[in-house]
Amino acid sequence: MEDINTPLDPKYKPLTVAEIHDATRKRVSLITKEFKMGFDFLVKHPKSVTFFGSARTPEDNMYYKKAERLGYRLAKEQGFSVITGGGPGIMEAAHKGAKEADGHAVGFTIRLPKEQATNKFVTDEIMFHYFFSRKVMLSFAAEAYVYFPGGFGTLDELFEILTLVQTGKIPHVPVVLVGSEFWDPLVSYIKDTLYENEHNISKEDLDLFTVLDDEDEIVELIGKTPVRNGLRHGRHGELERDSASASHPFDLEKQHCVPCESGGEPLTREACEDYMDNISGWDLIENKRLHKYFVFKNFEEAMDFVENMADIADEEGHHPDFSVHDWNRVDVTLSTHAVKGLTENDFIMAAKIDAIETDIFSGKKLE
Repeated sequence: MEDINTPLDPKYKPLTVAEIHDATRKRVSLITKEFKMGFDFLVKHPKSVTFFGSARTPEDNMYYKKAERLGYRLAKEQGFSVITGGGPGIMEAAHKGAKEADGHAVGFTIRLPKEQATNKFVTDEIMFHYFFSRKVMLSFAAEAYVYFPGGFGTLDELFEILTLVQTGKIPHVPVVLVGSEFWDPLVSYIKDTLYENEHNISKEDLDLFTVLDDEDEIVELIGKTPVRNGLRHGRHGELERDSASASHPFDLEKQHCVPCESGGEPLTREACEDYMDNISGWDLIENKRLHKYFVFKNFEEAMDFVENMADIADEEGHHPDFSVHDWNRVDVTLSTHAVKGLTENDFIMAAKIDAIETDIFSGKKLE
């Protein structure tokens, strides 16, 4: 038996608390960069349809052929970019059709220890390190979602999209289930068990998806969906904003605060919730204040953060309230005292403060 007092091999020495925190911050920085990279990429494809389905579907399968035809028609007739996970099976089929139509076959691929083959029809590719980042991009990218028969992954994506639509996190866009023979048993379970017997969903929830077999009907349904300007819905990244909305700028970090006069009107709850989509990790308190606390590696980092936040506050003429606790935590509160509530200035400052945090965590040298 090995003596427990035997010294550990030096290469297996335990991590220190500081090393664990440093690794966590680097991971947070990478996640932030990956989301920003993904949303920047999606801006290039403002009109898109996302296809889901089994990676195991062979070329001679009827669903493969149907996915190929739909990919072709949606790209050729409607001008949609066709987005998939970039792999084989149904993903390959949809991309094959889009490429044959001289359209965009967009692949959201994943970096794995054992290389995952990207199908040869991808024309525009972005690779992700984290599965959840990739999943967010697939879920928040499109004007319509098309589901072919698949396994756990396909069902996971389906119920996530249905939940996002049900809860109002994304608009009610077409969710098309292709192949009644495959989907009817699941639909029966949803109707009979979840709705009628257990009352776990409402009657309106049964309208969140459509089962179709006819390709003409699918193309017509998707073709009628409105195209949103700029990037769309969700709470997973700063760039999710309709650029046609002048009152809600696309990128708050690049905006500037404007003087507020006493007696003005604060933002409504609904407006505040819209703006919350553009900032990260802030709490909306009683619709009057924004609050967030920041934890840094050491006192020096915390002071760098405070100094840079003060510089930006002076430039913008809009000052947050903050306090420093322990040796590395900074609590920040934003509010517009002139209107006794929140204005766009508070959200602009929140976005700029988020950027400072990101720069510090990524090790970027701050002026």
